[in-house]
Amino acid sequence: MLEHDEASLRDLHLTHIALCTHESFQALESLVMEMQILSDAPTSLPQNPDSQEDLRRRQGARNDYSERLDRPLAELLTSKTGPILDKSGRPLRPFTLLDSRQRLQQGVFRPDHNLPTMSIDEYLEEEKRRGGIIEGGGEKSGIRPQVDEDNYEKLDEETMKARTWDDFKDDNPRGSGNTLNRG
Repeated sequence: MLEHDEASLRDLHLTHIALCTHESFQALESLVMEMQILSDAPTSLPQNPDSQEDLRRRQGARNDYSERLDRPLAELLTSKTGPILDKSGRPLRPFTLLDSRQRLQQGVFRPDHNLPTMSIDEYLEEEKRRGGIIEGGGEKSGIRPQVDEDNYEKLDEETMKARTWDDFKDDNPRGSGNTLNRG
């Protein structure tokens, strides 16, 4: 048993050494590739790092280039009159597309829900005018008119209506409607 453990331990160490050897060769290949990349790189560096910036400034001075997005504030304040755009379409001064700054503020500082445009009373008046309100009801709507005892046709009609309703209730007991396919 002891020999078997020593053989397994020996195989483990040999495998570990093989792994380390493989990783070493991979690192050497990586170094060789890095050396090749460095040899292909340009050898001369700019002498003065500010020289590129000066070159950009000199070229910018020739074609009216500026890194600023807008003109200086003093220049903007003095040019309130005159055209907004030049002939090539560039804006000469800042402008807003809205008609007033107050309208913009009203759009920003308002509630995020729709506010009512009329009161409840105004709404009810409008509905009544349109005919959307049914009048009547209340205590008087529960009182059924008395049928004249001398009007036999009306009494027979009421009796037949009651009999029909009783027959319907006998044929369809309470709760036997839509059973949601349960039988």
